[in-house]
Amino acid sequence: MEFHQIAGGKVRPAVVLLDAGDDDFVAAPVTSRPRLSDYDLRIAEWKMSGLNAPSFIRVHKLTVLPKSAVARQLGSLTGPDRDALMRILARAFRD
Repeated sequence: MEFHQIAGGKVRPAVVLLDAGDDDFVAAPVTSRPRLSDYDLRIAEWKMSGLNAPSFIRVHKLTVLPKSAVARQLGSLTGPDRDALMRILARAFRD
């Protein structure tokens, strides 16, 4: 999905990790800037996921976003990228 970080601000992509059915999502931001953290996931199949550039999911920067801030849904992670995300989330919250 894409969301507005601040009203009138630049639209930014994020991966929804949890929709509990209320007015918010738990999400991980997506960036095109390579990072060095062990908790940044390179999206291997970024084009198939609807992104415009090679991108990274910042798993250690989780946030809560109001559904009203969502501009549009871009697409979905492919199976291999979703599996890789699940492994990093498990490592982050199990360690």
